[in-house]
Amino acid sequence: MKTKRYAAVLAALLVMTSAGCGKTTDKEHSKAARAVSAEVSSSEDTGAESQSQAEDSQTEDSKPEGEKKPAHQALGSSGAKGVTDVLLIPDEDVDISRKVSFSDLYGRHVLHSGVVGLVGSPVEVEFDTAEVSGGNLVFVYDPAQLGGVRPDALMFLYYEENDDFYQECDNGVLNTENCSMTLPIEKPGVYLLVNKYEWLNAWGAELPDNGLESGYDPYSQPIDSTMWEKNELTGDILELKDDAYIAASRQPDNSYLFEAGTPEQLASAVFVNNCATPRVPIVIELTNDIDLAGYEWASMGWYTAGIEFPFEGTINGNGHTIRNMRIEDGYYVGLVGFSSYCYIYDLNVEDAYVSGLNPAVMVGYLRNGSIVTNCHVSGEVNGSEAGAISSLQQTSDIIDCTADVIVNGEDFGQFLSGDKKLQADTAAANPPAETIYRSDDGVISREAGIEDKYQNLGWEVNCDGRHIVSRNARDETELPPEFTNSPGHYDITLTAFVSGYYIPVSNTLEFDVK
Repeated sequence: MKTKRYAAVLAALLVMTSAGCGKTTDKEHSKAARAVSAEVSSSEDTGAESQSQAEDSQTEDSKPEGEKKPAHQALGSSGAKGVTDVLLIPDEDVDISRKVSFSDLYGRHVLHSGVVGLVGSPVEVEFDTAEVSGGNLVFVYDPAQLGGVRPDALMFLYYEENDDFYQECDNGVLNTENCSMTLPIEKPGVYLLVNKYEWLNAWGAELPDNGLESGYDPYSQPIDSTMWEKNELTGDILELKDDAYIAASRQPDNSYLFEAGTPEQLASAVFVNNCATPRVPIVIELTNDIDLAGYEWASMGWYTAGIEFPFEGTINGNGHTIRNMRIEDGYYVGLVGFSSYCYIYDLNVEDAYVSGLNPAVMVGYLRNGSIVTNCHVSGEVNGSEAGAISSLQQTSDIIDCTADVIVNGEDFGQFLSGDKKLQADTAAANPPAETIYRSDDGVISREAGIEDKYQNLGWEVNCDGRHIVSRNARDETELPPEFTNSPGHYDITLTAFVSGYYIPVSNTLEFDVK
């Protein structure tokens, strides 16, 4: 039986933890794949062992013509270690080794890399159905890299691309001796292994089983940096981190409190944030000024193709200063790179040099309710959409902060955020052309007939400096009165999406309601 789940409403919870209970060598992985090939392709159990031994002693090219030859590829180089090999074994005695290709999509495809309960890499299997009729798809897994997931909890999913949903395949066959899961398939596409209990519970099944080994504590496992190293520049962080200090900073609730006053201690916080799975809350309290001169630094918080390791913690600078931070390259770059609900306060970052895509001194991407307050930055920033305090600022606040930063060779002036500067430049190049009015009885209205001139025409309402509402104005020539009934000082304008930014396209009305 198969059940479909629509991908459009998937919770993008990535589960990819390292069990840390032993490693398997590449040679052993290859041997395991050959053993799986022999067992699945043999029509009788008695021939499996002899075929496996024969394959161990000969290369693919030396096999006789007409012998069953599977397609095979090793996996894991992307950083997802749970699945080590993928094979497609034909049903007939044919050679499909060069007619089938596999693509490791982990970290390369947003949707598949974020599937709930994912184990190992999502794999795209490609072949011409006129030449290959399908066969047995085999995923070889490494028990030590399943992140505590029991092998009997593994289940295949198949992605139906045309209809955008994941098909549950409950006819997969587990072989614990060969550490493999096998699924008969007839068509190419994307196939994944998941923890079926986590997957089903995400859809409201409320199963008492979580699919994990009894007594497994994911927080007690060694922190693995493979995923970070495969996707991002790590600077000198891995050499600077202090494992004893990390262990001492772990709290009883598995969160971390880093009281940092040295480069090594600050690097330890960066390492834990960028590598720990499951994700853990982090608080950094600076106890001293920290000089990073001579080190290649790396941002805290990163994002690549659906893999999110944002910084969601707190940094209390206690009035201290981080000096001479140097980050040479990356995507969302700064002391914090990719943020989510983070809070940074009472911190100075001085004489910094930051370059890359969306770079800034303090935060590359300030998002999801993050706040930076009472901070000062100085230095040089270079790159696309660069900023001073932040590069991109989305539903977040920068409060009581100052900056003395040269951005792409120019003084950034009063602008603290890169996108706010670009927004202001866009607004300056497109001065408001429309007029809004307030009648004697307090009705706010716009001229009719302008709705087709703009993309996403909207009312922007603020009261006493606080944002009240952004409301679609395409079908409204008048702003509903309930948005201006409360006492306060209002400023209201029409905005629209112009050249990549929301900018004012009308005059601004200011008035008081008593």
